[in-house]
Amino acid sequence: MTGAGNAGKYAELSAAVHCFKADLIRTTEIERAMEAGTLSETVSMLTDGKVTAVDSADVTSVESYLIQASSGLAKRLVSYAPQDSRPLIRLFSGGFELSCLKEILRSIIDQEGPEEAMRHIVPAGKFTVEMCEELIEGHSLNRVVDMLDDEGLKRHLTPKLTGEKGGLGVVSAIDQYYYAKLWSVSDLPDQSGRGLIGELIDHLNILYAFRAQLVGLDARTTSDVMIRVNYALGPALTELAEATNVQDLMRVLYKTRYARVLQGAATPEANVAGVERCLNRSHATSCFNMFAGSPFKVGLAVAFLFLKNYELHDLFSIINARANSAPMERVVDSLILRRA
Repeated sequence: MTGAGNAGKYAELSAAVHCFKADLIRTTEIERAMEAGTLSETVSMLTDGKVTAVDSADVTSVESYLIQASSGLAKRLVSYAPQDSRPLIRLFSGGFELSCLKEILRSIIDQEGPEEAMRHIVPAGKFTVEMCEELIEGHSLNRVVDMLDDEGLKRHLTPKLTGEKGGLGVVSAIDQYYYAKLWSVSDLPDQSGRGLIGELIDHLNILYAFRAQLVGLDARTTSDVMIRVNYALGPALTELAEATNVQDLMRVLYKTRYARVLQGAATPEANVAGVERCLNRSHATSCFNMFAGSPFKVGLAVAFLFLKNYELHDLFSIINARANSAPMERVVDSLILRRA
């Protein structure tokens, strides 16, 4: 969709996105945060002074604050968007709650206690700290799923809870549902956001293939955990599921459009973390590139919301490194936006 009609339709959304994008963390701000002397100083800098004191043994409150702020931005963008693109933008704020759901289910499957689980679970949406702890202590997967408001997700998850794929199977079932829905609602007259979503889904399927290798899944099971969308992988999607080792995976990927992206991970011992960093940085670059074209399109909002997720990743990395007294030099390698 182009022309004056499109410009008028997306003018308000474009103005809001550009305003919010100006607040994305900059490289200089990341560097200052990493140079801060204490955890409280780091957190204060990264939250613009909204949070000034934090216990190094429990940074959940800081992470929860940052997630709520990002979720709030996504909800505000919905009100600026044209009617037909609102369901797409609305899904982004719901994604935070689903991320929390995945961790709750994974903790129950791994038989973690509430104290141990809450070290890596960030409450979001209806899943408050108290609710997360209660659900984990109850050790009932079905009870967690029963709390969902989305009946379609309930129906999709229930038969997966007794499968043999463990945590990976449950997490993939949630991702399958969420990203298939994201892909479906992005099929708009304005297709500008669809490519970013498709690229991310391809990336996630690549990562599922690597993780399947780590836990020794066979080809059929690997295929079952992948998202049911093939954006640009073509025949490689099937070949990834059938690969027998990491070297086979890399050989398959060298034949795809993502070969250049993965050059940084092209080592004999290529691992999930290295591949994920390369893919995330490439996708972040695609998101930034979206702002180089016409400003009157839904793709700007999609790009911005993906960038906010990458910003959260980087902020969490810095905060947790500071809380655990880890060398900040190690954090640099894990950052996404600093390299985008």
